[in-house]
Amino acid sequence: MAERSALSSVQLTAAATEVLVGGGYSQVPTPSSWPATARLFEDPYGIVALHVYDGWPQLRDNWNVAQGLLVDIISEHLHRPEPKAWEGYLVLLTGSPILDVNRRDIVDLRYNTNRVRKLVATGYELETLSDVRSVLLPLLPLDVKPPSISRAGLLDRLPALLQKEGIGERVTELAISAFLGNESIMERLHHMDGVE
Repeated sequence: MAERSALSSVQLTAAATEVLVGGGYSQVPTPSSWPATARLFEDPYGIVALHVYDGWPQLRDNWNVAQGLLVDIISEHLHRPEPKAWEGYLVLLTGSPILDVNRRDIVDLRYNTNRVRKLVATGYELETLSDVRSVLLPLLPLDVKPPSISRAGLLDRLPALLQKEGIGERVTELAISAFLGNESIMERLHHMDGVE
């Protein structure tokens, strides 16, 4: 079996950019002091700095510099009370797998929320380009779809449910009619004559 090749820095940068822009972020120009491979994104709620490295040694040796660059940007352009000033994310990626002895270092880096939050992924999490989206999910808006049951569908089921509880058909019809007419259900029921 052939060993898979690691995703390149260019592939990871392009995939992460596509996911973030597709998720509502805008790419903003980086200062000249930033590495040419780094990217900066923002949306109304937060700022994301993306740094992609060729391997674990580069990531390990340079993540703190990347964090400092992001903190500088946040400090220069945002005021402390602004919510966005507290939503800085540092995304650190490498397509290369890491050695087992380095796994604890990755975990420690992920849980290091000093100054900014960090999303860290290596070749173990990034086997395919679609894995980039999975890594970036915490930064993306929730895809919440409303239930497919319509209000009318629920109202159609109500008479049978209430009949099982011993509530007459006429009472149910009046309650539904009042509801649909945006009237008081209790008043409508109070004024009815000879209801079961």
